[in-house]
Amino acid sequence: MSSSEPAGPEEHTPGRGAQTHLATDAIAYLLAGPFTFGGIGFGVDHLLGTWFVLPLGVLAGMALSIYLLWLRYGTP
Repeated sequence: MSSSEPAGPEEHTPGRGAQTHLATDAIAYLLAGPFTFGGIGFGVDHLLGTWFVLPLGVLAGMALSIYLLWLRYGTP
């Protein structure tokens, strides 16, 4: 494209990319924690023949995810 041709429409709205990136990071944290710790809890439940470690793992994963979000984005 030469410099005399007008530029096409912009791919992204200026200033919105950073907000989208932060939102997807937050969603990824909130999903990854419970899935990871819930999976570990599922494995422990399966090995021990119990039922209570999976819910504890999901709750611990959510709590740690929220804590990491607070550390990463909530503090100046």
